[in-house]
Amino acid sequence: MNRFLTLGVLSATIVATSLPAFAQAPAPAPNSQTQVQVERGPRGPARFLAMADTDRDGRVTEAEALNALSARFAEADANKDGGLTKDELTAFLQSQWQAHRGDRGAPPERARQAMETRLDAIFRAADADRDGRVTMDEVRPIALALFRAADKNNDGALEVSELRGHRR
Repeated sequence: MNRFLTLGVLSATIVATSLPAFAQAPAPAPNSQTQVQVERGPRGPARFLAMADTDRDGRVTEAEALNALSARFAEADANKDGGLTKDELTAFLQSQWQAHRGDRGAPPERARQAMETRLDAIFRAADADRDGRVTMDEVRPIALALFRAADKNNDGALEVSELRGHRR
């Protein structure tokens, strides 16, 4: 049971640093004269995989996933010291929320509190040396464990079909 809790908490860390990649850009409002057709790209984890798939072969290798995660991590590291404090992560997530949600406002208070509680737990679990900051060295083993757990066919790469909740 402890293993599952650790994996769950650590996966949330990865998701938190990659959250903007999962967000869907808001669709423009249709004009009264014409119906605007919006092409929607992949959503959820499939969107992160599409972003991480640098060679565009429809598969994401461990190296591609770690590169994408490192890029998101560096983007969130406001002071560029190689570690994320909870304040840096919170500010980054808020800025990304605002960028993707625009004028649609903040999440409801109850949802915001639940997200904050989860973020606290995730941060504590990921901060292995308890120094108040999470580094890529602390996140990397978690990311690799989650990657390998998701790699259902053990081929060293993830495809959309291997993701939980994927629908054809």
